[in-house]
Amino acid sequence: MGIEVYFENISVVLVGTLSGGNIGSVARAMKNMGLRRLKLVSPQEYMSEECRMMAGKAVHLVEEAQLCSSLNEAVSEQNLIIGTTSSRNRRKRQPVYTPREIGKIVRRHARSQRVALLFGPERCGLSDTQLAKCHYVLSVPADPEYPVLNLSQAVMILAYEIYSSVYPKGSQSRGLASDQTREQMFRHVERVLINIGFLSSHHPQHIMSSIRRLLGRAELSPRDIKIIRGVMAQMEWYAEEGHELPAEKLRRP
Repeated sequence: MGIEVYFENISVVLVGTLSGGNIGSVARAMKNMGLRRLKLVSPQEYMSEECRMMAGKAVHLVEEAQLCSSLNEAVSEQNLIIGTTSSRNRRKRQPVYTPREIGKIVRRHARSQRVALLFGPERCGLSDTQLAKCHYVLSVPADPEYPVLNLSQAVMILAYEIYSSVYPKGSQSRGLASDQTREQMFRHVERVLINIGFLSSHHPQHIMSSIRRLLGRAELSPRDIKIIRGVMAQMEWYAEEGHELPAEKLRRP
C-alpha cells in the first residue's frame, strides 16, 4: 500500500455548518493538503453560489460529499474519531492535544483504520456530548484574547500537520557528505587561506577552529562540498597565477 492510503482513510466531518461559503473554504483547504473525503452533518446551507466560489477547483469535494442526518450516521463506520474545540469556555473533561500531536496519532492509525476529523458549527463548536464520542480532542493554540479560529483555518492547520506527518516530502533528510569528504574540504580551505595570507602558517588553528564550527553547523551535502572546494580552487589559481582560472577548466558542481 502506498502513501495515498492514509488520505483515503481520513474523513473531514463538518457538523451543523451554517455557511456554504465555509464549506467551500474547507474543501479548498482539504484539497491543498491531499484530503478528499468530506462528510456534512445537517448543514444549514450547502451548495450555494458562495460555496462554489470559495471552493474553486475543490468544488468536486463538496459535490461528492456524503450528506448525513446525524453525527452517529457520519461516524458509524469510523475507527478513530478526533474532535476539535476552542480553548475558550470549555471545561476540560478530556485531555486536549495540539494539531502536531494529532498529526502523529493520525499517522499511526490511518494506514489501516478509518479516521474522522470532527468540526462543529461556526458559532459554538462541538458540544460536550459530541466531544464525548471522540477518542481524542484537539485545540489549536492561539492568543487567549481571541482563540477562536475560522472553520477553514482550523481545518487547514490540522490538515497541514497531518500532511507533514504522513507525507515524506519535507520530512526526508537530504543526503549528507561523509566525514572523510568534509575533512578533505577543511584541509583544502585551510591550505588556501594560508596561501592567501588569511591564516597564519604558524598558528592556523585558532581561526580555523571557528571556520570549522561555522561550517560544521551546516548540514553539507556532497554538492555543497563541491561548491566550497570549487571556490577554493578558483582562489588558489588566482593567488598563484594572478588571473582567473579559464572557464573550460572550471569544474561546475
